Amino acid sequence: MTPIAIFSISGLAIVSLMVAKKWGEKRRKRFLILDIISKGDIRIRRFYHLTIHFYSEGREYFLFFLKKQISMHSRNSLNKLLAFLRKKRERYVESMRDSRLLKKSDGISEFFKNMSNIEKGNGEIHDSIGRDSQDDKKELD
Repeated sequence: MTPIAIFSISGLAIVSLMVAKKWGEKRRKRFLILDIISKGDIRIRRFYHLTIHFYSEGREYFLFFLKKQISMHSRNSLNKLLAFLRKKRERYVESMRDSRLLKKSDGISEFFKNMSNIEKGNGEIHDSIGRDSQDDKKELD
């Protein structure tokens, strides 16, 4: 029911506009409804052209921003991050070199002292497997 009503109202509107246009041409008078439609049409065209203009300008700006500006800012941020991480790594390496764990009053770290003692033969070897095997041999005899 609703589509039929809408169709009939729009058909009557179109027919009445055509009759008003013909009648205005014969009498050389302008009707209020036709003036409203023509002014509305002019305003809608201006709005449409303005919208198209803003769309094209905005699209160009967006593509420029997307292709040029974002890549430039991301490269800049990446370079800053890499420089920051490099400085942090250098500070960390320097603090490791100056660490109290590695430096002793002798000038040689404890680890290297123990290594030199073991290489000279002065280190201790805790060989529990060898002692157990010797005890087993004594028990068998």
